[in-house]
Amino acid sequence: MEWTDLHGRLLARAFEKLLGEAQTGAMAFVRCLTPNVVEALAMDESFAPAGWRVLRAADEEGAEKRTITADQAVGMRERKGEAVLLLVDTGRAGAGMDGIYSAAREVDEAALFREATRLATREIKQDLLRTNQSYAGQAIRKARGYGGRYAVSRWTEFDFLCRVAAGGRPPGPICIFSVCGLSWIARRTDSTSC
Repeated sequence: MEWTDLHGRLLARAFEKLLGEAQTGAMAFVRCLTPNVVEALAMDESFAPAGWRVLRAADEEGAEKRTITADQAVGMRERKGEAVLLLVDTGRAGAGMDGIYSAAREVDEAALFREATRLATREIKQDLLRTNQSYAGQAIRKARGYGGRYAVSRWTEFDFLCRVAAGGRPPGPICIFSVCGLSWIARRTDSTSC
């Protein structure tokens, strides 16, 4: 995964919009992100939704990684201190998260990526040439296939748009995986091997 500063900044803004103003004792969580994305967000200092303390919930703890265990997350919820956004590493957080899942607010994947993709598209429109804007839209439509017969994950679409916006032009050849196989998308001047 090619992480850019834009990934963290745009996701922070999307969370801010969805969560609203942070209230004392508030706790929200997201568990739709893959473990590598959760870890990258926790390590990215630009990912800082206003008023929310960001922590990754996993099977370890470490301040430098903004990571706590499930038991620590439950303790924080019970103490009702500062507003906390938990990035749940679903592969490592364990069963101790059940108390969080039933008592805290979940950030919905569809809503999160609808807002994040809107913000990434706006970045492209503000900063790129019209041809590069067109390329990004064509690439996503081609990956989906006629009638949307191929599934392109919300993360894949958002990631692609961030890389286009951050690079100031479309990235080199890219692969977008779908349920029905692999769609290859490349600029005309690049090869189609990933």
